[in-house]
Amino acid sequence: MAGLGLLGLVAGCSPAGLDGFWVEVHGRIVGEDGAAIDGATVVVASDEGVPVAEVRTNGEGEWRAPLYGNVLEGNVLVALVRASGYAEGRATFEVHLRSPDVATLRAGPVQTWDATSRALATVRLAEATATAHVNGRVLDAVTGAPVAGVPLALQEGWNATVGDAAVGATETGPTGEFEFETTKGGMYTVTASESGAYGAARFPAFLTASGGRAVGLVGPPVGADQLRASVSWGDAPFDLDLHLSAPLKGGISGADGTGQYHIWSASPSHPTRTADDEREAWMERTDADGQGPETVWIASLADRGDVRLTVFDNDNRSDDDSTALADSDAVLQVWAGEDTPRYWTASPGEVATAWRPVEIDVTTLLPYAVESWTVGIDPSDPEAF
Repeated sequence: MAGLGLLGLVAGCSPAGLDGFWVEVHGRIVGEDGAAIDGATVVVASDEGVPVAEVRTNGEGEWRAPLYGNVLEGNVLVALVRASGYAEGRATFEVHLRSPDVATLRAGPVQTWDATSRALATVRLAEATATAHVNGRVLDAVTGAPVAGVPLALQEGWNATVGDAAVGATETGPTGEFEFETTKGGMYTVTASESGAYGAARFPAFLTASGGRAVGLVGPPVGADQLRASVSWGDAPFDLDLHLSAPLKGGISGADGTGQYHIWSASPSHPTRTADDEREAWMERTDADGQGPETVWIASLADRGDVRLTVFDNDNRSDDDSTALADSDAVLQVWAGEDTPRYWTASPGEVATAWRPVEIDVTTLLPYAVESWTVGIDPSDPEAF
C-alpha cells in the first residue's frame, strides 16, 4: 500500500494530524446460487494484514465501510468474509481513486460527510464442506481453441495477490481440461504460467462440493504499448458482446480529434482499413451463439485517456428487468502493457444489459474499478460506451 493509504473507521472526525478524504467502499456477499447472505461479517484489512474496518451485511447482502485515506493510488484492500454455514471467503481489491462520484456518509442523526464512493465486486461464498473441487478448461483467447500443457497454480481468494502461496498445481490436458480439489470451497484465483506461444494469465475458479466450472483464457504475450481484453461466459445468454472505447490519438481538437473510438462486433476495427498493419485496434474474435471468448486487441495505446471495457447482453437488450447478464458467469480478462494480468467477474443479481467493470488509464495502466450496471443502451451508440 502506497503511503498511509486507506485508514480505519474514524468516529466523527479526521485522524489527528492527517490531511485526506473519506472513501466509502461497498459490495455484496452472496451464496453459491447468487442469493444474498444476511449477517455475514466482513473484515476489511490492508494488504499487509492490518484490520481497518469490520462490518456486517444487511438483508440484501450489502456491506459498506467508510474509511479515511490520504493517497489516491496504490490502495489495496483485503476483505475476509465469514458467515454461518459457509467457508470463509477472501477477496483482494485495488482501490485507485481519480474522479470518483460523491456519496454521503452518516455517523449519527446530525453528523454527515461528503465522501468518495467505490463499488467493489461481489464476493461469492461456498457452503462449508470437507472437500470442494472445480473442473475447467483453458482456451486460446484469439481462436477459442483448447490449449494443452499450460502450467496452472491455484491461489486462495478472488483476485489473489500475485506471489501468494499456491494451494494446488496442475497442467491442462489434451483438450485444455484441468481439475483442482481443496479442503475449503469458495472463490480462488488460477494463475497460468507463460508456456510456449502464450503469456501469463489469471482467472477465477469457484470450488464447491458439487463441483464448480471455470473457463480461463490465454493469449500471445502483450507488449508495453498494447492491450488485449477478452470475455467468456456460461450457458446463457448466447450472445454477449465485448465493447471497447479507447482514446483517439493526438490529444488535440481538430483533425486528430479528442474523445474515444468505439469497437464491437458490428464495427470491428479502428480505423476501418483492410491491412492489419494499418489498424490500431480490432476484434480478434467474436461469438454470437456460444460462451465466448470475444476478444479485442489494441496494437498501440494512445498517450492519454481511458480504455473503457463494457460487456453487453445482446440477447436481452430490450429487457429493462433482465438479470441474465449478471447471472451469466461472465469473466473479463485483461492484459495491459507489461502489467500483471487482471480479471473481473459479473456480480449475480444485478438488473442490467450492460456491465462496465473497469476503466484503464493508458498512461499509468492503472485499473479504475467502475462496476457500472445499466439498461437501455443502444449498442451502436458510441456515446454510450
